[in-house]
Amino acid sequence: MTEQVLKQPAMIGKTAENASPVNSTWLSFTPFALAIGGSLLLLFARLNFGGDQFISDGAAMMLALACYLIAAVFYLTDLYAPFPFAKRLGMITATLGVFFNLSSWLLRWVAAYDREFSIFTSQGHTAADMPWVFRYVPFANLYDLSLAFAFGAGVTTLLVIRRPHFRIIAALSLPLAAIVLTLARFIGSEFIDLPPVLDSYWRPIHVGIASMSYGIALVCFAVAVLYLLKDGLKVEKMAIWTSLFALAIFATISKFSVFSPRTFGTYTSSLFTGSSRMSLALRADIPYVGWLIVAAAVFLVAAITAFIAYSSNGDEKSSRLGRLFLGIALVFQVAGLGMLVYQLKTTTAVLPLIQKGQYERFATWMLQQQEVPQAQINQIGQQQLFDIANTWVTENGTSLHLNLSANPVELAALITAFAGTFFVLLFSFRTARIREMLPAAETLDSLMYKLGGVAFAGLALLLMTGAVWANESWGRYWGWDSKEVGALVAWLTYAGFLHSRIAYGWKGRRSAYFALVAFLFVIFTYLGVSYLLPGLHSYA
Repeated sequence: MTEQVLKQPAMIGKTAENASPVNSTWLSFTPFALAIGGSLLLLFARLNFGGDQFISDGAAMMLALACYLIAAVFYLTDLYAPFPFAKRLGMITATLGVFFNLSSWLLRWVAAYDREFSIFTSQGHTAADMPWVFRYVPFANLYDLSLAFAFGAGVTTLLVIRRPHFRIIAALSLPLAAIVLTLARFIGSEFIDLPPVLDSYWRPIHVGIASMSYGIALVCFAVAVLYLLKDGLKVEKMAIWTSLFALAIFATISKFSVFSPRTFGTYTSSLFTGSSRMSLALRADIPYVGWLIVAAAVFLVAAITAFIAYSSNGDEKSSRLGRLFLGIALVFQVAGLGMLVYQLKTTTAVLPLIQKGQYERFATWMLQQQEVPQAQINQIGQQQLFDIANTWVTENGTSLHLNLSANPVELAALITAFAGTFFVLLFSFRTARIREMLPAAETLDSLMYKLGGVAFAGLALLLMTGAVWANESWGRYWGWDSKEVGALVAWLTYAGFLHSRIAYGWKGRRSAYFALVAFLFVIFTYLGVSYLLPGLHSYA
């Protein structure tokens, strides 16, 4: 469906892309065919010749992440300092990225089969007793969904950039796909056992549609951003909004501790014990990270102030000052991210980092995990709760440790805030040249409309297949689960995007804003529901 939509002719404005005729022949699909065909060949090799020494799904995922970033670098380099082979190298590495991305998911499918087979044989069963193929399709958790989400974005980008004048889109969409894979890296690739009620052939259908729809929505988002840039939206205004977005992330991470008056400048991370994958309701202060985030926030506020001054009086000095503040904020963001990852990976002595003020809450959580009635917990005094937690921490202190997977959403959010600041700062240099190199505004608007239409159709199928699956599993089509509501809101936003265009003729910036908001709802459905809200979809 994506291919058919993207093969439709788009309106081309009187800009530089007219110099490159649209290549609509079958030859333009060669990168797509090579990526898909190569992945299937690798799967065949793994099934027939592979073993423990064969490339793992995790290694293939990291190669995909690297290829996406390298491809984006080539396209950005061609934008600012063109050289003859930049676009060709960008296309090659983008194709390799899609190849490794799909290969990672397929190799994980084989690994899931091997795991299932070993479990069955250890229980005295034979290969004939193995469950059907849908039982171990890798769509069981957020890691699997993230692999497929990134693939959806990568393959959609590959289909879009077969037209030479659209190749700059990859410079924005592929880094976003890389962020999704980075999230998958932090989540971890451990297999989980789903409850029997979810064992249905509707699971791979439903989740597969979701991941591809999310990927298409991501590319639509990238096109909307580039449209706004082409249409003349000042980079300073973009910087104000991306800075506010980053500040919102800084304010909400670490249980709101960074800007809270009582814990100002403190960043905390969940603790783990032993080999358990479940984090404790006990957090450790991570040195320096909170203050680096505060420093980044201070310079972001300064940048916002300078850009607002520029917007009101047009003073170029304010614009230059805002870019300077934005650059300093970017440095502090990089330092904060680097320090966070370093501390999580290297810190071993965590007991000195635990604040005892959280012991009462931690003791309550432990008692709840032991299924002690809440009424009984309420009768326990504060000092007794403190003593329970203090005793437990003393006895288990040596097994407590930090982990990068403590909250992958926070890490991904911090990386996204960095990416937003980075791209706005990048767009602020030689902005006129970037606008000249972009396709015509009408062309980008047309592509945005097509991608939004496909995303709308995909989300509609997502809701329908989810309803059928829910009825098969729980006997009802709709239960107002948090992820169901999130998907519905995202779908309705894309419906508004299409309706306003068809019925009222909304095009251009208003449609672009619709596409941006719709993708934010998609991201909330993808991540926010899984980590912030309870529900039937919390496992993924």
